[in-house]
Amino acid sequence: APSCPSLYGAQDTALETMDATAKAHIGIQKLLQAEQDAAEIVAKAKQDKVARLKQAKAEADEEIAAYKAQRQAQFEVFSKDKLGDSGAHSKTTQSATEEELLLISQQVAGNKDTMMNMLLQSVTEVSV
Repeated sequence: APSCPSLYGAQDTALETMDATAKAHIGIQKLLQAEQDAAEIVAKAKQDKVARLKQAKAEADEEIAAYKAQRQAQFEVFSKDKLGDSGAHSKTTQSATEEELLLISQQVAGNKDTMMNMLLQSVTEVSV
């Protein structure tokens, strides 16, 4: 009978060792699960950040496009006010040029005989 209590004592020690090993294993599993959960949270946060950045970029692009369109419209109004319609401006310039060329042609025709006589006189006249 005295050997029996030591047998039970060894069995209790083995159970305690297995219990401690099982607890350690469970603790390691919990740590691994917590690490995996943390990695998933970080990955989700990164995805959310990327999505927010893409959305912000898209919104900024829309604002830039709207601003460009507004400035372009203002420039076109300014151009028409300051420069006039390019077609009308071109026609006005063409008309003024034709009038000026006609006036020059008339002056040349009117003074042609006088100039010819002056040239002939200067060429044929001999100074001594």
